[in-house]
Amino acid sequence: MKMLSIAAVAVCAARISFAQDFVAASDPEGVMRAMQQEGYLATMGTDDLGDPKISSKVSESNFSVFFYGCNNATDCTSIQFSSGYDLDIPMNAKRINDWNRENRFGRAFVDDEGDPFIRMDIVLAEAGNSTGSFSYNLDFWRLLIEDFEDFIDW
Repeated sequence: MKMLSIAAVAVCAARISFAQDFVAASDPEGVMRAMQQEGYLATMGTDDLGDPKISSKVSESNFSVFFYGCNNATDCTSIQFSSGYDLDIPMNAKRINDWNRENRFGRAFVDDEGDPFIRMDIVLAEAGNSTGSFSYNLDFWRLLIEDFEDFIDW
């Protein structure tokens, strides 16, 4: 019986260790904590559909982390980083297509007012991504934002 208890404790400890080493969209609070551990200010909220949404900032840009594939605001499977810019002079679709043609990751578009947006998706289903992989993607987003700010003369 004592061996069974020791085995149960070991399994629980392994699960806790596993949970701490991975970031999954099904755990929005864990995504937020992972961002905070990387030095980002991050606050939890909800989007218009009631799904989790994290608000943060990088460089000169506010951005949101939207959760997708959710089932009643839980068990989400992916996230999307998104940032939009309110420009004084509207940007046209041709110019934003130049960005998309030259940049493999992070897609950009303009809204009806000519304001540019940039987004980057990450699949974090089931077990999620390692904290190292998530950290890499978060830093990649930062670099993408900085390049995009230069591109739109922000």
